Amino acid sequence: MHHFDIAPLAGYPDDYGLLLASLQDGTNEWRGELGHPGVDAITWQPYPGGYSIGGLLLHIGAVEVYWFESFCLGREPDPVEMGRLMVGETDVDNGTWPVPPAEPLSYYYGLLDTIRARTLENVRSFPAGETAKEHHGGSKTFRWVVSHVVQHEAYHGGQAVLLGELAKRMR
Repeated sequence: MHHFDIAPLAGYPDDYGLLLASLQDGTNEWRGELGHPGVDAITWQPYPGGYSIGGLLLHIGAVEVYWFESFCLGREPDPVEMGRLMVGETDVDNGTWPVPPAEPLSYYYGLLDTIRARTLENVRSFPAGETAKEHHGGSKTFRWVVSHVVQHEAYHGGQAVLLGELAKRMR
């Protein structure tokens, strides 16, 4: 019989620590399921301007930067990093996804791991509890932000896994 549990990451208030542990666990889960797709699978789009594994991974990183660094901490994003993440070419709300760079999975994971290391450090400076900021006509707590990023990454990580499976069968 297996016993599964997740403990809050040490060094954070419990609410942030548990959410960050969930984020890390979810990342490990979808990365394990994705396996090691080749460059062709990473850049494959089932239709022009559509999703791709690479596009989704870049978007995951861009969203993590936005919420943790720009929204919560008020920092201006690094324009070079935003260029690598193809923020200007991606319009998620209108379903427009760029063809991602023809790079191996390690390129994408390198970008995401750099961002995640900053996230884990940045969240240490978040105040505990109900700190909130205004956003699009409402307020969002920092705790909600962490929860939202967990959900967002799980959603798109699952899409990347599905695209990997489709790419194996469609190409």
